Amino acid sequence: MVKKALNPLKIDFKKGIIENKLQQIRNSRTTTTPDLIKVWTIEVNPKDSKYVLDLIRTKTQKQDPISMLHIKRIRKITNSDTSVSLVVVIGSVELFEDKNSVQSMLHSFRKDLKYSNLSSSHEIPKEGPQTKELMLQWSDEYWPLVWRGNPNDQILNDYTFNMPFIEDILLKIHRLSQEQYENGNIYPIVTAFVDPNDSTNCIYACDTRAQQESSPLDHSIRIGINAVSKRLKERKKVIDNAHTEGYLCLDFDVYTTHEPCSMCSMALIHSRIKRCIFIQPMTMTGSLKHKSGDGYCMHQHKLLNSSYEAFQWVGDKLDPPEISQSTCC
Repeated sequence: MVKKALNPLKIDFKKGIIENKLQQIRNSRTTTTPDLIKVWTIEVNPKDSKYVLDLIRTKTQKQDPISMLHIKRIRKITNSDTSVSLVVVIGSVELFEDKNSVQSMLHSFRKDLKYSNLSSSHEIPKEGPQTKELMLQWSDEYWPLVWRGNPNDQILNDYTFNMPFIEDILLKIHRLSQEQYENGNIYPIVTAFVDPNDSTNCIYACDTRAQQESSPLDHSIRIGINAVSKRLKERKKVIDNAHTEGYLCLDFDVYTTHEPCSMCSMALIHSRIKRCIFIQPMTMTGSLKHKSGDGYCMHQHKLLNSSYEAFQWVGDKLDPPEISQSTCC
């Protein structure tokens, strides 16, 4: 994790623009209702809090798949007899499946630890809010939170880019798009697939819908995914399941001249790519920008079980051949 001041990239955190060239695409419609997740809590005497916090610091915080840096681990309550107890968040239900697992862990850590009311009834926001006002509201409604600034700032700060390589690929697909147009292709949409383990051998795919005996589904992204599959078969590679997890384009970077439609955006979800960079937004049919199409923001839709980074090129002007905004890409 690099501190903002030490990041070699020039980042406009307010606008989400990197090096004045790449615009981060995200669902900018601030939600006032968070995604919630259940957590395991216990009640302890204040004098025992140091033991529980030590447990969290040395064990559960590192093991939990849900980051809880945005919450306060302890909430103070006053009992009916005016005594004070502390409700402590031990971990998420994704870390501990049942009560026995939590009890076993607590016992192994400190046999004489006294606690009560082990429960998974509390829910916390899964991620921190984007504004301080929301942080205060969610703290009242769900669980006390900590304001650490807009979490997207850290996301931006953690990105890594090989900007000369990115510009080179975008120039190539732009040039190929111009060639397709000049050769009579009414769908001059071009996509490049870059394997992180073989970045010098990119796959370039063109939209073939205008060709005879083609399918209306032959968008450049689908053609490219098929080409990735074909290359794997030709090389007769032994796929390491530990690396690929069975996904065809795991951690690939995808560069395309036009914002993908819903079909292609979902195909990239299924293929488990890492990042998609496009040049031309498609206001009627695109599925990445929140103002495009039906505003799906498919790459980070909360109902899907995967996501990828998305960026629009906003650097030196690249103008792919103009096509109708009603064209699905």
